[in-house]
Amino acid sequence: MEIFGIEANEFLFSIFLPFILFYLILFIFLKRSNIFGSVGNAYYSITALTISLISVFSLYSIGLTKVLPYLAASITVLAFVAVYLFGVFNYSANIVTRNERMRKLREEIEKLTIEHDIERDEKRREEIRRILKEKLSEAKSLSKQIGRKIEEEDWYKKAKSRV
Repeated sequence: MEIFGIEANEFLFSIFLPFILFYLILFIFLKRSNIFGSVGNAYYSITALTISLISVFSLYSIGLTKVLPYLAASITVLAFVAVYLFGVFNYSANIVTRNERMRKLREEIEKLTIEHDIERDEKRREEIRRILKEKLSEAKSLSKQIGRKIEEEDWYKKAKSRV
């Protein structure tokens, strides 16, 4: 069976499916990038439709659509590897960042504890207690992520007794 003078199998795999793939990728890219500002979906859809039709028919006319499945598979594998590596590096960076954040939180809590002890105004002491309570909650949450028991550390006990 032929469609527009092209075998049905070739039409499906060399024109129709690449067209759908290009269209979806372009539409999502255009919509997410908000490249045209706040226009409707119809504008993005027509733009993606036009570009993908031109692309697929141009590629078909020079015979490159026969290699598109292999190209798509290769790009998919490369994208998976890139996303995986990004996740690994991002996780490693988060671990380092968490330890640094914990150190800064400890310094802030120690300063607040000292400020609480020095302060004579009861209204200001109450405000310091509120801030200290928030910081202690954040430190406890962060310590769970790191796998550290701060409940046994002196600076935490001292600050907790003020709250």
